[in-house]
Amino acid sequence: MSPQLALYYAAEELFNAHLYEWLARNTHLPTLQEVLRQFAEQERAHYHFWQQWVPQKVSFPRWRLRWYQLLSRLFGVSFILCLVEQREHQAIEVYRQLVPTLPPPAQAALNRFIQEEEKHEAKFLEAIQAEEPRLRYLGFIVLGLSDAIIEVTGVHAGFLGLSYRPLTAGIAGLIVGFAASISMASAAYLQAKQNTTLSSVRSAIYTGGSYLSAVVLLAMPYFTFSKMLLAFAGSVILALILIGGFTYYNSVIFNRPFRKEAVESTAVLTATSLLSYGFGELLRYLFPEIPI
Repeated sequence: MSPQLALYYAAEELFNAHLYEWLARNTHLPTLQEVLRQFAEQERAHYHFWQQWVPQKVSFPRWRLRWYQLLSRLFGVSFILCLVEQREHQAIEVYRQLVPTLPPPAQAALNRFIQEEEKHEAKFLEAIQAEEPRLRYLGFIVLGLSDAIIEVTGVHAGFLGLSYRPLTAGIAGLIVGFAASISMASAAYLQAKQNTTLSSVRSAIYTGGSYLSAVVLLAMPYFTFSKMLLAFAGSVILALILIGGFTYYNSVIFNRPFRKEAVESTAVLTATSLLSYGFGELLRYLFPEIPI
């Protein structure tokens, strides 16, 4: 057994143990707390297994633990667990390759660890889906965010070709966005009524709330900058940040390719902006006497 390899996986298992212990102390879900405590105990056992081949003291970067703690507060426990599980899947493949190189007692122990790691995902997903509503309503949140980004950016791009006044475009985006958020919330309410496992009211709140939040955020540059182009550029940057954020979240939660979905969403946003800008220019050409 290579000491360097053993040191790496000992540090990884020690990090996971500390992370699971912190998550167990900071989650409000009783079932998930028990699962996380069990995970922490298993990870410590895995750490002691690798430690026997390490000649020096094992440690891990504390900043990494703090970073994961911050991500947990921002995106929830489910996001962090999925992120950790992705790394553990990679570790399992290496563990399988190492099994034949170890003495028989160590082979049995490592095979047991592999089985425990494979059971982690099913256990935590079962606990989260039973008690954390955010995952069940994630589709409504993403629907609200994505529709708001495309629709409101289209409105702003249209005014880029139609008007020179950022305040006008910002107010128009808020009015359209507010009306659209009510419409989206109503549609989500009616859609959720067809599904007995979901709350119609929560579905409407998640959809309308995420839509309106995105609308307000994207309108902020138009109340900040006096130049139309600067305001539009700021709004587009915020839209791209939102797209990157929820696309990355989805890619981790549902194990989807991040790059492909991010490129697709950005392409749709770009096409919408160009078409809306062209339509605004057309309106300004057809109605030059209208002061906007």
